Amino acid sequence: MILQPFWQYLALLFLGGAIGFYAARRPRPSVLGAERLRGNYLAGVNFLVNDQPDRALEAFLQAAELDEATVETHFALGSLYRRRGEVDRAIRVHQNIVARETLDPAQRDQARFGLAQDYLRAGLFDRAVQILEPLAAAGAHRISALRMLIGIHEQERDWQRAIEVFRELERAGRALQPDAIAHYFCELAVAAREAGRTDEALGHLQAARAERRHFPRGALLRAEIAIEQLDLAMAERLLGSVVAQDAALMIEVMPRLAQLARAAGDQGEAIVARLVAARPDAGSEIAFAAVMTDTVGFPPLEALVRSYLASDETVAGLVRAIGCDPEALDPRAVRDIAAVLRRLAATTPRYRCANCGFSSIGHFWQCPACKNWDSQRPLLRFDLVAGLDKGRGQPPVTER
Repeated sequence: MILQPFWQYLALLFLGGAIGFYAARRPRPSVLGAERLRGNYLAGVNFLVNDQPDRALEAFLQAAELDEATVETHFALGSLYRRRGEVDRAIRVHQNIVARETLDPAQRDQARFGLAQDYLRAGLFDRAVQILEPLAAAGAHRISALRMLIGIHEQERDWQRAIEVFRELERAGRALQPDAIAHYFCELAVAAREAGRTDEALGHLQAARAERRHFPRGALLRAEIAIEQLDLAMAERLLGSVVAQDAALMIEVMPRLAQLARAAGDQGEAIVARLVAARPDAGSEIAFAAVMTDTVGFPPLEALVRSYLASDETVAGLVRAIGCDPEALDPRAVRDIAAVLRRLAATTPRYRCANCGFSSIGHFWQCPACKNWDSQRPLLRFDLVAGLDKGRGQPPVTER
């Protein structure tokens, strides 16, 4: 016998118990039929225990042709195969159940939903959608089917269909992430901008704002367009609204603020100063963002960064280690030390999902791991030890 993980033994024990329960309940039209049913099930369990899944599957499917009362056991078998990653076998089990003409309608829907899960696990999105759309119209699996459809449309970046399905969930009062629909409109706006359709992008951003009035991503995108159109007052107002709402997003604001300041010419420094002054409680967040986005050159930001280099114990220790006094850095030294910190941070995670813990160097509005929107948060401290470890043996990065 081939040894298997403990959870598989538990699953097989459960499966064996279910088999015994249903086999005991079924009507017995003949001794020969009962013996064949019992023989098929015992053979199936034996094949599973001995890691012969193909022969086990055939044995169970033959038994299913003889006894309708075993359908729940076959649901368990299909789920077991899918959890083990044996999706092709899970598909065969659920297809076999769906094909039975005498199946109860509720059980047929359950089998179709299981088959859709199998197709989704196998990456066969078109087949999954074909099954899920009728299930999403009505019935016991409606909400689950709608949520699965949302996930598929997000993966395929079919934002218009995602919006339609979201509205169905919203009408049912079962939307899990209320801000998701605003992100869908922002995704449409990004695609329209990339295609040069600015008016269409503005329409999508207006729709996003109608869904969520105070929505940082929409404000950032609208500010980018305002800068392009030289509507500098609107851009400043939008960026200020993002910082007022969430100072941690300063790292996303800063590149756009630098672009705005350059577009404003002589007034650029005043714009930066006003935004910094609006959040006196967020000096560390603003200084960190300035270092990471290479915008230390603006005098209001340089002053904050100098203060940050002296007040953060870890960073101040690094400054002393290279022979500088963190309390008396000239502008050139501030920029040089910021460049060192930026190089060290380039190889370490800068964002972490508050929901699942997924870490990344780049920012994602939707976590790639758990698919939650707006769950990634910037890490606002420099991990100098990790940066030094990862930087060993690598050529120096030239600042531009």
